[in-house]
Amino acid sequence: MERYALYFTCKPGTEEEVAEILGNYDRPVPYIDEDTRLMSTSIFMHGNIIVRVLDIEGDLIKAVQHLGKQPAIQEVEAKLTPFLEVPRDMSTPEGAASFFMSAMMKRVTHRVAGEPAK
Repeated sequence: MERYALYFTCKPGTEEEVAEILGNYDRPVPYIDEDTRLMSTSIFMHGNIIVRVLDIEGDLIKAVQHLGKQPAIQEVEAKLTPFLEVPRDMSTPEGAASFFMSAMMKRVTHRVAGEPAK
């Protein structure tokens, strides 16, 4: 399993509306294929900064393309669009992939209890 984080911002003053949208949408189908699935997702906000953390088992590109096709994701994205500082197109797998690649945060470290330090 790998953990990924995406960073994006909403327009200042829209934080409450955005928190409501992101806190109340249907889950996407987590199973992509026999090797890839969405294990979990979390969303954090600080002011107008939003960080979405995804735990994915398997192929990131397959997962991103799958999420771009999911009705739950398309619906939440349509609701979010007017509130985002930088618009994005999540209506196609290509648009979803483009957003994920531009918003992906660099992982600096990841530590798991019981594993030796590297």
